[in-house]
Amino acid sequence: MADDEKDPTAASAEGEDDEEDLEKLQAEIKRMEEEAARIAQETEDLEKPAAAAGGGGEKKDGAAEKASKDGHSIYVGQVDYSTTPEELLAHFESCGTVERVTIVCDKFTGKPKGFAYLEFQVSDV
Repeated sequence: MADDEKDPTAASAEGEDDEEDLEKLQAEIKRMEEEAARIAQETEDLEKPAAAAGGGGEKKDGAAEKASKDGHSIYVGQVDYSTTPEELLAHFESCGTVERVTIVCDKFTGKPKGFAYLEFQVSDV
């Protein structure tokens, strides 16, 4: 028998393998579609109570809180590169209680950029 001729049993086996692979793929696709539908339903169910309970109000409160903090935060420029947060805290403590000192650093090198932000505590008395 020549190499160019195909064995009929081999061709039959290849066809059966292809059919099995196709069935496996179709089953996997069906499973994935069912899972996607389930996830979509769970997402919808989670969003309904949040909308009904006024979940959007949390974002407004967060924005109001941020605006409030921005109202008592200051920018400090020309900060020496060797300055520590403790030194800025000591320098500005006569202006009020400092809640947070942020010296902005380069994200790649980690070295200070030469400016900072200070957030002061404001008491409602």
